Amino acid sequence: MIKLCKSSENYKEISKALKDNNMEFEHKKCLGKCGLCHNHPFAKSVGKFISSDSVEKLIKKLKENK
Repeated sequence: MIKLCKSSENYKEISKALKDNNMEFEHKKCLGKCGLCHNHPFAKSVGKFISSDSVEKLIKKLKENK
């Protein structure tokens, strides 16, 4: 299950992209990676944190990580 940090600056954009790609995810108030959260789009998937320079690249990485 993909987990998103609701405090992320990219939260709305990532959430929409995941919905558009029919990917299941859950919202968390905080994932404890504040430095990463405020600098890059990121999510937690299969127990590891995945980040990228853009939301589009993050979605691609999440698809590959399944």
